[in-house]
Amino acid sequence: MKRIVLVGCSLLILACLVLAYGWVKGDFRGLLFVSKKNTCPTLQSPVNISHVTSVLYPGQERGGDYKAHGGFRLAGLSNNNITVKAPISAKLTKAGRYIEIGEVQYIFIFETNCGLTYRFDHLLTLAPKFQAVSDKLPLAKEGRSEFVSVGSDIEVEVGETIATAVGFRHNDQGKPNVSFDFGVYLDRYDHGLCWLDLLPIDDATRLKALPGGDYQSGKTSDYCH
Repeated sequence: MKRIVLVGCSLLILACLVLAYGWVKGDFRGLLFVSKKNTCPTLQSPVNISHVTSVLYPGQERGGDYKAHGGFRLAGLSNNNITVKAPISAKLTKAGRYIEIGEVQYIFIFETNCGLTYRFDHLLTLAPKFQAVSDKLPLAKEGRSEFVSVGSDIEVEVGETIATAVGFRHNDQGKPNVSFDFGVYLDRYDHGLCWLDLLPIDDATRLKALPGGDYQSGKTSDYCH
């Protein structure tokens, strides 16, 4: 009986240590080991990574604020026509639209059935299915990136197109600013994750070899190591 109790306690301590390591490191794979509830398939890259020139890392300070989300920069393109796809099947739960630098920007939040939440921001042109949702949102206001609940009956399949253009059509030099935000969280917004580690290994390796997209924080990240 004592041996059974000791083995049980040892396993419990091991599970707690693995959970703590995953939580501190922002490494979701540690959490997968502990809880089958959170077992998700590998995420698909939401964009063709051959166009990506730098990566905004999640879990860093940018522009004077702490950002749990990251993103992609796609410099040197002549237009904003970049397709954004769902990295994993989910339901659209919240959405918003706002005006920044004179252009309407869209933000979407999706929840999966395996414990992950992900968001996109700075979407410029939407696929018809999501434009229909956005047409019913409160009117866009300058500088207010608020979002509202849209129910939970709008499903998206992995690989489904969400947007066909991103970023801003003109920056201060009259050129397109082609970029968008991408964040992944555990249990809604409770804990941001290093989504680079959740992508196919070849994609993750190629993206990690690129420069950090923020000129101050670079590749510094509380989640990615």
